[in-house]
Amino acid sequence: MLDALTIRRWVLVGLLGVVVCPLGTNALAQVELEVGTRAEPLVLARGTDSETVCGIVTAAEDGPCVLIVGGMHGNEPAGAVAAGQIATWDIERGKLIVVPRANVPALEAGQRRTPGLGGDGGDLNRAFPLDGEVRDGVARELWALVERFEPDWVLDLHEGYDFHIENEESVGSSVIACDQERARALAGKVLAAVNETIVEPGQRFEQLETPVAGSLARAAWEKAGIPSMIIETTSKVHVLSYRVRQHRLAVHTLLRELGLGPSPAATVLGPNASREGLRIAVFDGRGVGQGAAAQMVKVLRRAGKCNVQRLDGHDIRARALGAFDVVVHPGGSGSGQAKALGVEGRRAETEFVRAGGGYLGVCAGAYLAACNYEWSLGLLDANVIDREHWRRGEGGVDVEWTGSGRALLAKDSSAALVERFEIEYANGPILEAARQPELEDFEVLLWFRGELAENGAPLGVMPGTPAVVGAAFGKGRAMAFSPHPEKTEGLYALLHNSLLWLAPREVEEE
Repeated sequence: MLDALTIRRWVLVGLLGVVVCPLGTNALAQVELEVGTRAEPLVLARGTDSETVCGIVTAAEDGPCVLIVGGMHGNEPAGAVAAGQIATWDIERGKLIVVPRANVPALEAGQRRTPGLGGDGGDLNRAFPLDGEVRDGVARELWALVERFEPDWVLDLHEGYDFHIENEESVGSSVIACDQERARALAGKVLAAVNETIVEPGQRFEQLETPVAGSLARAAWEKAGIPSMIIETTSKVHVLSYRVRQHRLAVHTLLRELGLGPSPAATVLGPNASREGLRIAVFDGRGVGQGAAAQMVKVLRRAGKCNVQRLDGHDIRARALGAFDVVVHPGGSGSGQAKALGVEGRRAETEFVRAGGGYLGVCAGAYLAACNYEWSLGLLDANVIDREHWRRGEGGVDVEWTGSGRALLAKDSSAALVERFEIEYANGPILEAARQPELEDFEVLLWFRGELAENGAPLGVMPGTPAVVGAAFGKGRAMAFSPHPEKTEGLYALLHNSLLWLAPREVEEE
């Protein structure tokens, strides 16, 4: 039954670079029948390398129309990710039009400009001149959205390379409003909301005026009379999830002030997100090794139909895990990740698994899942032994399947037909049963057969100990990998298969 307050039409395809099921023709016809309005998927630059999708949320109650664009520059991913998350939000009034991945080729290449186009010709945010025609391609189709829907506001999400407050050469951490009194006033409210969350004075946002010539925001105001704003986070220091959260808060503040009644700013996956496939949260806060979250996301997205998002401790303390099926903690520092979660965040994760969620910990995440540190989550009946020699070394180590491990994890991996194989290892925990009566006994899925014993670690401790274990915890399940399958070519399938076991039962049944 449709919500009495909000009737939603949602066309969402491939946002954020994750696999999301689009509405097929029959599904779209059904939506049209229920809503009583006509809708068509808005695919921009269809059939080209720049093909991307625009999502629309329409509330039953009239209100302002806001167009949000992310991903103009391919080396500014936070805006694209945030826009995709915002696209799943609900609104009480008005219309929300979102293009999360405006410049798909540049985003996939991880570079500012569209590949193959030099100078300003490849800069999508210089394609909207005031004294000439909008450039052909996706820029023209973005401008066609402006002309078709005549939004009341245009908002563009970007990232700078440094904090403007400390380096005036960069517009990072700023709110850039068009030359309109109300826009400047609202920019001040957006600025205040974000700055309230920032401790370091040198990282606070500043308010700037007049978006750059050639930008969508500048053209919207000076060519079409539509108030506009650019939000710039800073990529210099903070991880992706932190910058995405700043974008969400900024957009939420503006939408709230405009009266749209949006979902809470902490919403990572809102009510309009697709339910097809697994929803996976990868921890991306302090304590995660450099590049570890990005590598984990890359590997997990190869699993097929899944929606993978990066969350930090703030997100988890705000109960964002409630929208997910599995939480993944990658390598780095177990104690660092525990500190980033805080007591409340660790409690939220434990409750999430107990209620039916899945937990996957790799290396540092395996330390976190154990139960004999003061900061442990205690999801597995496992103690870390020889703790004083945790820096055992990095390199390949031989492991051996158990029968249940092979049945559960081996499919489609390079190790499917062998008993023993080598896997990358980097100071992962050495585990033994903790014999905690309130915890389920874990099952060993892989044994260590080889060892690394550097930095004073004694020989003979590692061989014969569990390399991978799993167990039930309440209504959910937890699995811990001491080694790194995501760093081992041919073994990514071990992680893919683990997700199927960790998924909540109702997801498995679907």
